[in-house]
Parts: sequence; structure tokens; C-alpha cells
Amino acid sequence: MRKIGISKMRPVVFAALAAIPLMGCSESESGQRFTMVGEEREVRGTVTDAKLTLCAPTPEKPGTCEGTLTVQPAASDAGRIVVEVTRNVKLMKDGQSVFLPQLKGAQAIIKYRASKEGPSVATSVVAST
Repeated sequence: MRKIGISKMRPVVFAALAAIPLMGCSESESGQRFTMVGEEREVRGTVTDAKLTLCAPTPEKPGTCEGTLTVQPAASDAGRIVVEVTRNVKLMKDGQSVFLPQLKGAQAIIKYRASKEGPSVATSVVAST
């Protein structure tokens, strides 16, 4: 069996890894996946969980991500709220653009709407430390 040097494998490995996040991913899929219904609502509280489900660049918004945020509202008697985040939503923390995982533990104001498909979908996410 003949060994292949790591330096010869690098271009193939990097090309394969670069292609993975882009497979089946387009602006229209993300933006058109949910049909918004109802009035916009707002929740203020602590982001207790941030799950990243897809992160891939688009020509308009390089590095934007999709996933879910779980928020514990400031009102102690209210239950946690799970909100879907699409690539169309700019994630801000202390005035800077951030990725979903960077929101965990932050105080946030999340505006969202219900969708015909079931989940609540974020329309705005602004957080602070």
C-alpha cells in the first residue's frame, strides 16, 4: 500500500470541507422557507441556548447562519421561548454583528412572528453582555 503525503491531500480535503456548508443552500431556501403570519411579538430575556443548524456564505451576506435561539423571558413565571433564526436576520450584540453561538448567555430583545409552518421566526435579534 502506497502512502499519500498530507501535503498532497490538503487541496482535496479543503475543497470537500468548503463545499459541505454550501450544498443545498441558497438565499431563496432560507428566506422563503417560512410564511409569516400574525403580528410581530417581542421577548426580552436571557439566551439560554443557541443551536447552529447551518452556516454558509451567501453573496449578499457572507458568513450568515441559521438555527434556533432559546430565550428565558425576564418575567420569572413565563416559560422558555424557542425562535427559529434564518439567514435573513442580522444578529447584533453590543453593536457588532455576531454568529448564533456568541449570543448564548446574553441579554436579548428578540422580535418574532409565527409562521404557517409552525415555529416562531425571528425578525430582529439585538443582544448585550
